[in-house]
Amino acid sequence: MGAHGRRARNRLRKLAVQTRPQREVTAIMRRSMLMHEPSCVEVNLSALDHNMAAIRRLVGPECKLCPIVKADAYGLGASRVARRLATAGADLVAVYSLPQAAELGLGVGSSSEHSPAPLGVPVLVLMPVADIRRGDETSRMLMSGRLHLTIHDLAQCEALGAIAERFATVIPVHLEVDTGLSRGGARPEEAARLLDRLAKDPRFVLKGVFTHFASSRTDREATDAQLAIFDNLLTANAHALAEDTDVHVASTYALFRHRRYHRSMVRFGLAWAGFGLEELDGGEMELGDDLLRPCLRWRSRIVQVKRIPAGTAVGYGSRWVAKRPSTIGLIPVGYADGFPVYRPDLTGPESSNAQPQRIAVLREVARGARTEIVREFAPVIGAVNMDQITVDLTDLDLLTQRDGGVGLSVELVSPDPTAPNHLPRLAARSGMIPHEMLCRVHPKIPRIYSVDGIAAEDGTSEATATGEATGQRAESRSGGGRAAVG
Repeated sequence: MGAHGRRARNRLRKLAVQTRPQREVTAIMRRSMLMHEPSCVEVNLSALDHNMAAIRRLVGPECKLCPIVKADAYGLGASRVARRLATAGADLVAVYSLPQAAELGLGVGSSSEHSPAPLGVPVLVLMPVADIRRGDETSRMLMSGRLHLTIHDLAQCEALGAIAERFATVIPVHLEVDTGLSRGGARPEEAARLLDRLAKDPRFVLKGVFTHFASSRTDREATDAQLAIFDNLLTANAHALAEDTDVHVASTYALFRHRRYHRSMVRFGLAWAGFGLEELDGGEMELGDDLLRPCLRWRSRIVQVKRIPAGTAVGYGSRWVAKRPSTIGLIPVGYADGFPVYRPDLTGPESSNAQPQRIAVLREVARGARTEIVREFAPVIGAVNMDQITVDLTDLDLLTQRDGGVGLSVELVSPDPTAPNHLPRLAARSGMIPHEMLCRVHPKIPRIYSVDGIAAEDGTSEATATGEATGQRAESRSGGGRAAVG
């Protein structure tokens, strides 16, 4: 575990109850959830602004920023997120496939009720593309120079040349070099031939050359070995590189590991969402624990509370048995929604004796003239079900709560990096990486966008909204639909 992880764990040990200011009370407690939805995912757009600004300061003004928004921006809504990232300073955004690029071109899922505003930056497609159909949105993007494609090998380069001729256009391309990941891209010897060819072929303009590291989170030596292979290739073929050809090697972990990986562009995914530092092992820069702000909060509510006597078993397989008279609560979220199943056998010896997953119960508490949120953590007990979980509320003060706690908001995932239900911590305890857990949150769960705790307005106002915004409508995204909540 890196220094950031150790510091977070030390703070976590001291954590019992946290309070939040009035603005967050308004954001969490007084903005009602979609009336009939069991849960919702809140995406804080101002956190994206913060993270992009932090990365810009880290890499400097000359280094370009290319956020990765593939897989629907890790399930957070690619159209909405990409536009915010472009407004926050992205020079390029990257996706994996042509349909993902078309979504950004069309603005699918955008909040605007009219035609969406253009994205404003080009879209890089990372997969090997061999054909584009005339009339598709991606063909229009290609013709206008808004689509960059990735070259992986000589055969695919031939196919892209045919596309250029068919559309009578010059294609902006990036060459991926396989330096050891052994996934996509051309091996160095083939990459050298491709560089020479691209420099002479008028059907292409070489916009970038890149590689992707296999172990930048944990293994500096292996990462530097890949970098050396890449640099040797570039040195030997410098004649084929234009002055404005971008060189990019850094994903999120390499971005935070050392500046030698920054080059002329950085290409990052988790970092724009506020994650990545927790997992970095042996980073060489002193970055501070508050460099990034997690943008995600997954929220639900307690729908039933009941008392059970000591000795009562809870859940399938009777895996948990009450050792005392207990108060338990029901939350309408389960593994079908993407809630992670705790798997101590997959998380290593360090956590094999750890407590079960915990969620945060949020209560309003009067503090003199102001109201604050008290965040108290309750363990998930018994088996995680398809669409519900049970939590132990015995140690929480529910006597003063209306309906005995029924209706209280809960955080399944907290934006607080020190909390036990911080997303990377939940993911690791379930044998997943953060990317996987983000993508597993079911797309039918509404995504609600806010700016500094205030619901983001429909249309283009999100780009200029501030913490002082007065809008009271939150745009939600659920299966492609839109709904407004008070």
